Amino acid sequence: MQKQRIWLFSGTFDPFTTGHLDIVNRAAQLCDKLVIAVHSAGDKKTIFSIQERIEMILLATAHCDNIKVISFQGLIADFYDQIAANAIVRGIRDSRDLSYESTMAEINHRLNNKLETVFLLCRNELKHISSSNVRELGKLGNNLLDMIPECNLDFVQTRFAELR
Repeated sequence: MQKQRIWLFSGTFDPFTTGHLDIVNRAAQLCDKLVIAVHSAGDKKTIFSIQERIEMILLATAHCDNIKVISFQGLIADFYDQIAANAIVRGIRDSRDLSYESTMAEINHRLNNKLETVFLLCRNELKHISSSNVRELGKLGNNLLDMIPECNLDFVQTRFAELR
């Protein structure tokens, strides 16, 4: 019997974007099970609570039957073994992402030599999307229609309106 291919996609997802959703949709087609691990963010201040971030992801990925969304703390290299993952999946928008993610892949591999990283290139039309950009634009009251999954748009825009 062939071992189940379990991939891990981790992040803070503050908030979960259409760029994240695209990576999730594509990764879910390439593995048997995709675990989306929402990092608690430690001391980093987030706009959305960990439970809100998990709920946004669950709503946006309800169409996928091979996805599990969970929270985690600590190092991804340690968490990798806890869920018996075969690979970490990372989205790459540009050369800066590639440089950063390549370095992180090497560090993670040194921490856990079983750990493999799979890079998925971002679609051109989504390259401008990042959680940081969404936070900046959202705080200024801009429409986030193409940056946030439609099912989460009202919730996200309402939160940013509360912060203004």
